[in-house]
Amino acid sequence: MLLAVTVVVVAIDLVAGVLTVVSSERVRETGVRVSAGLRYNRDLATVIELVLDAQGNERGYLLTGSSAYLGATGADVARARPVLAAIRSGGESDPTLRHDFVELIGMLRGRLQEIDHTVSLYQRGAVTRAVAAVAANHGSRLTDRIRGLVGEMQARSGRLVASASQQQTASRRWAARAGLAALLCSVLLLVTMLALLRTYFVTEDARRASRLAQLEAERLNRAKSGFLSRVSHELRTPLNAILGFGQLLERGPLSDDERETVDHILTAGRHLLGIVDDLLDLSRIEAEELRLSLEPVQLAEALGEVRALVAHAASQAAVGVRQRPVDTGLFVRADRQRLIQILLNLASNAVKYNRRGGNVVISAMLTDSGTVRIEVADSGTGIDGEEAERLFVPFERLGAEGRGIEGTGLGLALARGLAQAMGGSLELSSTKGVGTTVTVELPLAEAPARPAERRGGQPRHGAGHDEPQGLRAAISVVYIEDNPSNVRLVEQILGLSSDIGLATAGTGTAGIELARELEPELILLDLHLPDIPGEQVLAAVRADPTLAHTAVVIVSADASPAQARRLLAAGADGYLSKPFDIDQLLAAVRNRGTPQPQTADSDAGDGEEPLDGAIVAALRSLAANAAVGPGQLGRMLDTFHEDALATLIGLHDAVADDRLSDAVREAHLLAGAAGAVGAGSLRRLARTMEMSAREGNSERLRSLDRRLNDTLATAWAALRTEFDGELRLAASAGGKPPR
Repeated sequence: MLLAVTVVVVAIDLVAGVLTVVSSERVRETGVRVSAGLRYNRDLATVIELVLDAQGNERGYLLTGSSAYLGATGADVARARPVLAAIRSGGESDPTLRHDFVELIGMLRGRLQEIDHTVSLYQRGAVTRAVAAVAANHGSRLTDRIRGLVGEMQARSGRLVASASQQQTASRRWAARAGLAALLCSVLLLVTMLALLRTYFVTEDARRASRLAQLEAERLNRAKSGFLSRVSHELRTPLNAILGFGQLLERGPLSDDERETVDHILTAGRHLLGIVDDLLDLSRIEAEELRLSLEPVQLAEALGEVRALVAHAASQAAVGVRQRPVDTGLFVRADRQRLIQILLNLASNAVKYNRRGGNVVISAMLTDSGTVRIEVADSGTGIDGEEAERLFVPFERLGAEGRGIEGTGLGLALARGLAQAMGGSLELSSTKGVGTTVTVELPLAEAPARPAERRGGQPRHGAGHDEPQGLRAAISVVYIEDNPSNVRLVEQILGLSSDIGLATAGTGTAGIELARELEPELILLDLHLPDIPGEQVLAAVRADPTLAHTAVVIVSADASPAQARRLLAAGADGYLSKPFDIDQLLAAVRNRGTPQPQTADSDAGDGEEPLDGAIVAALRSLAANAAVGPGQLGRMLDTFHEDALATLIGLHDAVADDRLSDAVREAHLLAGAAGAVGAGSLRRLARTMEMSAREGNSERLRSLDRRLNDTLATAWAALRTEFDGELRLAASAGGKPPR
C-alpha cells in the first residue's frame, strides 16, 4: 500500500514537474513576445518623432538658412536607419505588419524627397518656390498619413502584445498550480530534496543579481570613461586659447600688476590642464586602455631628475630632500615618463604634507623576490592607519583643503594605477605624529646593451629639409581650423616671425583647395572640422600629386599617444596637442613637423656654422616686434651667456667625476638654452654629450668635454657679431659695458 502510494505520489510529482517546466517555458516565450512588442511600439514612436524633427528642421532651414538644421536632419536620418531595421525585423512574424512596413518605407522616402527638393530650391535661390512648396502642406499631409499608418501599426502590435500577455498570464497560472502540486507531493517524500533545491535557486538568484550588478557597473564605468574623454577634449580646446593668448601677453610690455595677472592666468590654466590630464589617465587605467612603453630605466638617473624637479618647492617649504646613493647599474622595467610622474607625485606630496624643517628621504633597494623597492619617506604629521586607504580614492583629501594645501586628490590614485599598469605595486604606511612612507615595487630589468653607432636619418619629405643652414626664405603655412579663437591665436604666434606666411581655411574642403592653390611648405590641420574629418583631409593631401610631399602637422585637443601614433603612421609629419606652447608651435613650423636628426656619433658641429640661420632670423623678427624689441632681446642673449658659463662649470665637474646622471642633466640644460638663441654648434655638441652620457660612454664624453669651452666662445662671438646693437642697447640700459 505504502509502495503504491509512493509510486502514485512520485508519478504525480513527475507530471507536476513536467507541467511546471512546460508552463515556465511558455511564460518565457510569451514574455519575450511582450517585450518585443513593446520595443516595436517604442520604435514606431521614434519614427514619428524623427519625421516631425525632419519637418521642423526643414522649416527652420527655410526661415534661417542655417546649415545646422541640415546637419540635424542628416543626424535624424542616420538615427532612423537602425530603428527602421528593428521595425522590419519585429514585424516579420505578422503579414499585416510586413505589408504596413513596406507602405511606411514608401511614405518616408517620399517625405525625405520632398524635404530634399525644398532645400534644393532654397539653395539654388528659388526661395519663393521653396516656401510655396512648404505652404502647400503636401508634406504635412504626408506626415499625417505617416502618423496614421504608424498608429494603425501600433494598434495592431498592441493587440498582439495584449494577446501575448493573456497567454503569459494563463501560463503563469498553470505554472503556479503545477508548482503547488509538486510542492504538496514533495512535502511527503522529498523534504530534504526541496530544501536543497530551494538553496540552489536562492544561490542562483543571488548569482544572477550579482552578475546583473556587475554588468551595470561595467556599463557605468564605460560611460564614465567616455564622458571623461569627451570632457577632456572639450576643455582642451578653450584651454588652448587661454594658455596661448596668455603666453602672447606674457611676451609683451606689461606693468608689474599686469604681469602678475597674466602669471595667475597661466598658472591656473596649467593647473586645470594637469587636472584634465590626470582625469584622462585615470579613465584610461580603469578602462585598461593606457598605452605604456616599457623599457629598462636607470633608477639613479630617474631619482636624480625627480629630486631636481622637487628641489624648488622643497626650498620654499623649508623641507630637506635627501637621496640615498643608488647603484648606476640598477635598472627597472618601466615607462620612463610614467615612472617620473609617479615619483614626482610622491616626492611632491612628501614636501607638501611635511612640517617646516622636516625631511624627505628617497631610497631604492633590491628585494629577495627579484624586484626593486623604491621608498619615499617623510617626517610629516602622518595619519591614522585606518584612514590611509582612503587616500587612494579619487578626490579624497582627508580635509587637507581646509589647511590651505593645494591638490585635487587624484595623485595617489593615479600613481597606484600607473604602478600596477607597469606590473608593480604601490603601498602606503603612516603613523600619526611620525610620518608617512610610500613604497613602489617594480620589476628588475637588465641594463640595456650599449647601442651600436647610429647613422643620421634622412628627412621624411623633400620640401625645405635640404636647404643649407642660413637665412631661409619665407615659410608658407596653411592652417585648416574652424575655431575662430584658435585661428586668431596661431595668427598672432606666427606673426611674431616675419619669415612665416599664413593662410587659413575654415573647412576641410576649402583647406584642400587652398593648399592646391598655394602649394605651401606646411599644413597645420585640425581633426574636428565641420564638413569632413581631418583624417580625410590628410588622406586627400597625401593622394594629391601636387601636395604629396607637403609637410602636415596635426593640431588636436586629443592628447592620447595612441591617436598621435595612428595619425603619424597615416602620413602626418607631426602631432601637436592643444593647448600647445608657443615655442613648440614655432619649432614644429620651422622643422616642418619633423625633428632635426640627432646622432650620437656626429662630430657635434665640426666644420659647420656656429649659428642656426633660421633661429637667427626668428630672433631678428622678435627684435623688430614691438612686443619684444631689441633691448629685451639683448638682455635675453646676455642672460643666456651668463647661464651657459655657469652650466659649463657644472658639466665639467660632472664629467670629471664621472657622474653620468648629472652630466645628462647639465648637457640637456645647455642644449636647450643654446637652441633657443640659435647657437647651433653648441647645441649639437651639448646634445651629443647628453646622448653619450645616457649611453654610459665616459671616454667619448671626456673627449667632447675638452671642446666645450672653445665651442661656447665661438658661438658667443658669432652672436655678438650678429646682435651687436641689441647687446649694446641692453648693456647701456643695465649700466654695464658690453662684454
